[in-house]
Amino acid sequence: MTDEPMGKMKLPVWDVPTRVFHWSLVTLVAVAWATAESDSEFVFQIHLLAGYLVLGLILFRLIWGFLGTRYARFHEFVRPWPAVRDYTKRLMSLRPPHSIGHNPLGGWMIILLLADLAGIVVTGLFGGEVRSGQLEQAGPLAHYVSTGLASNLKELHEGLFNILLVLVGIHIAGVITDIVLTRDNLVRAMITGDKSVPAGTAAEGAGPTPVVRAAAAILVAAAITLLIVSL
Repeated sequence: MTDEPMGKMKLPVWDVPTRVFHWSLVTLVAVAWATAESDSEFVFQIHLLAGYLVLGLILFRLIWGFLGTRYARFHEFVRPWPAVRDYTKRLMSLRPPHSIGHNPLGGWMIILLLADLAGIVVTGLFGGEVRSGQLEQAGPLAHYVSTGLASNLKELHEGLFNILLVLVGIHIAGVITDIVLTRDNLVRAMITGDKSVPAGTAAEGAGPTPVVRAAAAILVAAAITLLIVSL
């Protein structure tokens, strides 16, 4: 922890793998969105590649939720209902408490986003466009299901992405609200890894990134992704 002006100090919260995951996911979701409606086979291949990489990122984040540094772990930010209720009450009164990692509502938003993204990826793997009775622009696993089911999964794929856009909008609104009410610059924190907290705050930082565990998580996620897309 290092001192900052105005009685503040920096506390390391977000490790490098968590930050790389976050901004990589933002970029890939944007690419997937931009390439979703094209009839070009080349553009569709970019869409598929973005989907494969999102799959790898989700798998990595699930592993990192158990192996990562303190504030990246699920048990740190997936709070029980009483904590969510109490935080919501204080938020409604415009007096939300400062949170070192994710606040209780933000933690559950992360779970919703990951769950919806997982659904998008799975339906994308098995879904496909049916034209003249034939599958076109289909996911790599679409041949394992009937054309009718593949078509339905494609529709579900698009519906889940629309839900994702809503969740992202709520997430961004929550970040802006937190910035306004608590003066926590969450965007900067997700870039630098540090949060500015009152001097003397009784909280531990995230600690150094466990490089070996990070490398293992990346390798396992990559191996599972390659296995799935090559079936």
